[in-house]
Amino acid sequence: MTEPTKKQVGDFGESACVKFLKKNKFKILSRNSRLGHLETDIIATNKDFVCFVEVKTRRLDKANFGRPSDAVTHSKRTNLLKFAYYYIKTLSKKHASKQPRMDVCEIFVEFTNNKLKVCDLNYIENAF
Repeated sequence: MTEPTKKQVGDFGESACVKFLKKNKFKILSRNSRLGHLETDIIATNKDFVCFVEVKTRRLDKANFGRPSDAVTHSKRTNLLKFAYYYIKTLSKKHASKQPRMDVCEIFVEFTNNKLKVCDLNYIENAF
């Protein structure tokens, strides 16, 4: 593999988050869902919650400033909350009784030996 693009790094991080969620008994309802201009990376559910997960992936072998979760701006949080509201009210009657939750998954990766590798995963429940 040549040097990965930002999209490839992001997709790799999302896949790592999906593996983490499945390992922790979540069912993945969708990835990269859109409602108009609103979007979310992952929608997952367990017995109590419908989680709207924003995934932020950073490479450790590149200069980065701050935590990945710092990139979830006020505007992004607002849009994610709107997305969750519309999703629960209009698309998912089946999950309407579950509590919505906004989570952030920070993934730290490095690119060595021509492949991406997860170095650390920090899952933040109820991030905002």
